[in-house]
Amino acid sequence: MMTGIKKYLLVCAIGFISLPTFAQMGGADYDNRVKAKLDEWGVKYEISEKGNFKLVFDMGENRTQLVIINSNTYDYNNIEVREIYSTAAKGNKSGDFAHSDLFTLLRDNADKKIGAWQIDGTEGTYRLNFSLRASAVSGLENLKSMVQLAAKVADAKEKLLSKGDEF
Repeated sequence: MMTGIKKYLLVCAIGFISLPTFAQMGGADYDNRVKAKLDEWGVKYEISEKGNFKLVFDMGENRTQLVIINSNTYDYNNIEVREIYSTAAKGNKSGDFAHSDLFTLLRDNADKKIGAWQIDGTEGTYRLNFSLRASAVSGLENLKSMVQLAAKVADAKEKLLSKGDEF
């Protein structure tokens, strides 16, 4: 005869096993708080080998946009933040980005109240990203807004700079 605790554990185990899976898991540790929010949202995602969350959004006009949610968090004066970013262009060397385009991006940063353009990487793998720093403990609606903003801004700039759809 099963005790109440054993029945409870059995029900929990069966329920956990039967849940639909929306993620492909990578090999690294990831932030369970992000995973829980993305599962609640119901959006498809992958977890990279570094433990970051990769989401691809349909932007219309046969375009998609990749957004990365970093699992690592950073502490700024006791505020835990994480980076959310989306790539608009890439280059192999710093000269691949025209100075006039960079000036336009810096000027564009002044109009952005949340997020900014940045170049990330090293020689051979430069990426132009629209990056946001968000509270690591923000709720689902805030996370959705940040992710959707990153996708929208980066895709618009990618379309303008390259006319293509690589990201």
